[in-house]
Amino acid sequence: LGVGLVGMIQGGPDAPLLRRVNGIRKQLVLGLGFLLPPVRFVDNVKLRHREYAILIKGYEVARFELAQGCDLAIANEPDVATIEGISGKEPSFGMPAIWTPSSKSMEARSAGYTVVDHVSVLCTHLMEVVRLHAHELFGLQEMKKLLDLVSTENPKAVEEVVPKLLSLAMIHRVFQNLLRERISIRDGVTILEAAGEASLTTKNIVLITEYARQAIRRSVIEPFLGRDESLSAYVLEATLDETLSSSVQHGEITSHLALAPNLLREFMNRVEEKVGSPSTPVAVLVSSATRYFLQQLSESTLKNVFFLSHGDIPPATRVVSLGVIR
Repeated sequence: LGVGLVGMIQGGPDAPLLRRVNGIRKQLVLGLGFLLPPVRFVDNVKLRHREYAILIKGYEVARFELAQGCDLAIANEPDVATIEGISGKEPSFGMPAIWTPSSKSMEARSAGYTVVDHVSVLCTHLMEVVRLHAHELFGLQEMKKLLDLVSTENPKAVEEVVPKLLSLAMIHRVFQNLLRERISIRDGVTILEAAGEASLTTKNIVLITEYARQAIRRSVIEPFLGRDESLSAYVLEATLDETLSSSVQHGEITSHLALAPNLLREFMNRVEEKVGSPSTPVAVLVSSATRYFLQQLSESTLKNVFFLSHGDIPPATRVVSLGVIR
C-alpha cells in the first residue's frame, strides 16, 4: 500500500480492509475449492501516495491508484447521463468508470451508476487477481491438504489413485490446470476418481485434465447457462476445427499444438473479430482435441473467452448458437 492508504489497515483485525479480506478468503473457498494463503499488507514508500500493488510470491501482478476524496462510479447502462468526475477504468475488468466526488455519490446512483468505495475497489480487484492466478497459489502443500480432506470421507479414493496410479506432482498438475481455467476444484473426489480412471490408459496430463473436466461438466458450464438452463455459445466452423485438431501432437506426458505462430495469431484475430472483447464470460464450442490449447492461447488477450468442448456439455443441455467462427 502507498502511505496514503495505510489507514485502511489501521485498527488491527477490525480494520475495514482486513475484515473484508477475511470474508473474501472464506468466499473463495466455495468458488475455488481451497483455502487461500494469508494476504499480507505492507506500506511501500516507492508507490504513489494512494497507489497499491498486488504481489504473488514476491512478483507484482497488478497495480492501481485510488483517487483521493472520490468513489468509483460504473455505468449500469451505456446511455446513462454524464456525471461530475474524472474518466478512468475500474481495475478488475477494465470497464469505463468515473471518479466522482464522494459527496456526489448519491447523485451518481440516482443517475444509474454503481458506486463503490476504495475498500470495495481494492477487494474486488484482489478477488479477480486471485481467480486469474489461483493455479499459482495452489501449491503442493495445498494439494496435500486437499487430499487429506478428501481422505477423511473417501479414503479409498485417495489410496487407489495417489501414488498407485499418479504421483502427487502429476495429480497436482491436473488440479492446477482446472484452476487455471477458473474451474472450481471443490468436488475433489470426482476429479480424483476421474483422473485415476484416465490414468489407466494414459499418463498424458493434458488428456487426463480433459477427462476430469468432463466428469465435473455441470460445474464447468454453469457460468454460461441462461435462466432457461440453455447454453449460449459461439461455434468453431468444422473445417477450421479439423485443421487445428490435425496439428495437435500427443506425447507420453503432455501434448502440444504444432502450428506456426502466424497461423495461431490469425486464428485468434478471427475469434476476436467475431466475439469482441466481452466484459462477461463468453463460451466458444470446439472439439476436445483443440480445446486445451485454444484456451491457453486466449487467456492473456481474451480473458473472458472460454473454450468448451462438446464433451463438456451434458446430454440434456440445449445449445444456442451465437454465431460461427470461420
